[in-house]
Amino acid sequence: MKNIKLNPSRKAGFSLVEMLVVIAIIGIIAAIAIPNIGNLNASARDASARRNAQTVASVVNAAIAAGADTSSISSTETAVAAAEGGSLMPTKGAFKNKVFTSGAINAEDRATVLSYLTWDNTNQQLNYTTTSSAQ
Repeated sequence: MKNIKLNPSRKAGFSLVEMLVVIAIIGIIAAIAIPNIGNLNASARDASARRNAQTVASVVNAAIAAGADTSSISSTETAVAAAEGGSLMPTKGAFKNKVFTSGAINAEDRATVLSYLTWDNTNQQLNYTTTSSAQ
């Protein structure tokens, strides 16, 4: 058998140039990705506000259909407050004294939720719109 000696001066590993190229590529990818992550957060908040607006509109209109008194509701804000606070209660019928509530809405999301809702005084109902009035 032949004896093979390895060159002891040669060490395994990456050169400085190779490391700099890899770091540069990672930096470019990070520079592209970071702005998109910020947009994802804003998009998620808007989607959450839309879901909350749909929930509030459904709860308010279900309570009205069940016989809740809407005389105290004069605007979108009072309708949302009634749905959050659980003060929507039918006074007659099968759902008499049953509470209709959407649960609390985050204070940061409240303005966005309100921008997707409109109160219709003529029909006494809360309408959800797919476009925000703030846009």
